[in-house]
Amino acid sequence: MTTTDNVKEMRDNLAGELKSVIKEAETLLDDTHDHAEKKYNSARAKLRAALDTAKTELPKATKKAVAHTKHAAHVTDDYVGDNPWKAVGVAAAIGLLAGLVIGRSK
Repeated sequence: MTTTDNVKEMRDNLAGELKSVIKEAETLLDDTHDHAEKKYNSARAKLRAALDTAKTELPKATKKAVAHTKHAAHVTDDYVGDNPWKAVGVAAAIGLLAGLVIGRSK
């Protein structure tokens, strides 16, 4: 065998191995793409479900909070109407405490 034949054989072997590596790299790339796409779609579906739940639950929570606030306002209004001087005293005490706290923080 001559040197030229050896070089051709080495070149052919190298070309074959390079083609094999390229094919394996493409297969790996395709496999990871499919895996990443599945993860992305799964995460996207979970996010969509969470958003849909939030959309349906937010009006319910808002309605409930408004109902509780209205109830608290009515109860407070009734209490103040029945006990006006107590309400004034409590408001004055809260104002005094707030003033002391603010005065100390400066």
